[in-house]
Amino acid sequence: MEHPLDRVFNPRSVAVIGASEVPGKAAERRTRSLIEGEYEGDIYLINPKRSELFGRKAYPSIAAVEKKVDLVMIVVAPRFLVSAVKESVTMGAKGIIIITAGLGESGEEGKKIEAQILAEAAKTGACVIGPNCSGMFSASGNINLLGVPRLQKGSVSVLAQSGNVIDSLTHYAGVRGAGFSKIISLGNAIGVSFPDYIEYLKDDPDTKAIMVYLEGIKDGNKLIRVAMDTAKEKPVIALKVGRSTAGARAAASHTGSLAGDELIVDAAFRQAGIVRVTNVDELFDVAHTFSSCPLPRGNRVAILSEGGGDNSIAADNAESHGMEVPVLSKATQERMEPFLLEGMPASNPIDYGGTAEENPHMITECVKVCLEDDQVDGVYITGFFGGFKDIIAPHVAELEEQTSRELVDLVRTKQKPVFVHTSFAREHITSLDILKDGGIPVFESSERTARCLSALMKFSLNRKKFKTMPLLGTKGKEHPEVKSLFKKATDEKRNSLLENESRELLKNYGMVLPEAELARSPEEAAEGAVRIGFPVAMKVISPDILHKSDAGGVKLNIADRKAAAGAFEEILANASKVTAKERVMGVMLLPMVPKGRECIAGMIRDRQFGPVIMFGLGGIFVEVLKDVSFRVAPLREQDIDEMIHEIKGYKLLTEIRGEKAKDIGAVGDILARLSDIAVDNPEIREIDLNPVIVHEKGASIVDSRIILAGW
Repeated sequence: MEHPLDRVFNPRSVAVIGASEVPGKAAERRTRSLIEGEYEGDIYLINPKRSELFGRKAYPSIAAVEKKVDLVMIVVAPRFLVSAVKESVTMGAKGIIIITAGLGESGEEGKKIEAQILAEAAKTGACVIGPNCSGMFSASGNINLLGVPRLQKGSVSVLAQSGNVIDSLTHYAGVRGAGFSKIISLGNAIGVSFPDYIEYLKDDPDTKAIMVYLEGIKDGNKLIRVAMDTAKEKPVIALKVGRSTAGARAAASHTGSLAGDELIVDAAFRQAGIVRVTNVDELFDVAHTFSSCPLPRGNRVAILSEGGGDNSIAADNAESHGMEVPVLSKATQERMEPFLLEGMPASNPIDYGGTAEENPHMITECVKVCLEDDQVDGVYITGFFGGFKDIIAPHVAELEEQTSRELVDLVRTKQKPVFVHTSFAREHITSLDILKDGGIPVFESSERTARCLSALMKFSLNRKKFKTMPLLGTKGKEHPEVKSLFKKATDEKRNSLLENESRELLKNYGMVLPEAELARSPEEAAEGAVRIGFPVAMKVISPDILHKSDAGGVKLNIADRKAAAGAFEEILANASKVTAKERVMGVMLLPMVPKGRECIAGMIRDRQFGPVIMFGLGGIFVEVLKDVSFRVAPLREQDIDEMIHEIKGYKLLTEIRGEKAKDIGAVGDILARLSDIAVDNPEIREIDLNPVIVHEKGASIVDSRIILAGW
């Protein structure tokens, strides 16, 4: 069955509405790149004021073509857009690329036009690209509607919201002799979205890696699901801009206040296996690394150089990016020693000791030994490769070139990546060109070398993991008892559940909570405390008092009946300073739970990704250090395990300094049930379980807070 985007990337015919020959105009550049790109299908140029353009017949309207058209590019003023789209749909257009700007990004009138465009396209299911985009390129369709001349074919595809970023990437490619499989400028993306394109490119045989440039995320939950599925086969490398340190949101819970936008974006991308980069040139480097290199089996790297300083720098960079630099086996070291200067260690990093400068073939021999070691997943060469001819003598150039050919053959034979860092990387040196053309990345930055090799290794490990992990679900279950709690809160014009209601909801999802009673008088408080068993904790219940401690609404370690009755009266007196007496539903009594490790768990319904689950240690770790982790719901077992292990204070949950290990399984169970609650109940905006006291066996949810979406 044909995919809806097939006729966008591989159209049999193309029409340009608003085609122009005026130099410099958007329509002129794109029409020219289409024609000069030697597109083999039918081209129809639409301009009511011209009978001929670029030596070709021009049509007054697309309706005058009298043939079906697969793909239409529109470059007209906003007021003509809706009629142009309507005519295109009538002519059978499968894809409609709208270059025109000044629509939704400009105000309400533009948004109305966008809505009308979508309504017309929906009549036949035509794909809308843009508006406010810069066009597209498809190597498989031999079509260039970007206005950028002489684009080469390659195996990397690009999805970007910015035309400027596309310009930068195509410039890098031109300088480095690289090419692209497909390029799409999304613009306002009112129709086809990032997840839609990624889903298509996942199965595209011509695409090995996908570059993504995002300025905003509209459907983050779908993006994560699709990217996670894609990561089983090929990498998604993303540059997400618009970083913020605070994640401007009006939060009514600890979870909300801790959930900064960037923390969630980082966690979501990590969860989905998306490789996140920080700038455009890194985006290019990482993506083209994936397109040219074999995937390693792990993250163990051997480092080789003719100098100890370069080796030390490379080792530091490798480890800082999560790679292992293992000591090589005795057998491998013995094989290596004949090629090194006498006395030089072969443990790893490996120092040739100057032998390679006069005889670069030594590098081939050392790399071969490393690649044949099952404990080595990749090789990182650093130093002056390509410049030995300048250091020793011109005749070494020929030896370097032969070494480069040997290294390329080794990579192809052994199917393990080799990376080269050299200060000569930017120079046009034949030996380095041989490496680059043969699929061996060459960088002038040691840090960038480590970054790209690390990305390759992490993706390979993630790929194995994702192949065995179930996909994220999308549909929740109905819990009538829970829905009745929401209705009651709504009827009473409350935007949060009372704590007794929160406890009822949590129990409905199988969470185990300490016994509790609601007292409405000092006498009930005394009797209830006796039944629960001293000592007890007492907390005010009122829709107007979310932060109970701040209002003097919490009393701990109540030891007898008299103290319980007195605490009740004191809590009510404090509450009366905050709200009316009739707004106080009573005082909840709970047992004082045994000591354990204080944690926090919660959920925030993020504007980009939907429900996001949080976990961290409590106390100073959350208040000051903000040591928390996030994942997008629904969670799988692997997500939960990673969340718990990811926090810096994880060791405090293990056996440490005489304390027995805490029940991590109980923590995981709480996070799993939180995920179910979040997916099932879009009515909830935030959840706080704080603190959760984790014991050697089990965990006690001491306080719970649930904020509804209407807040």
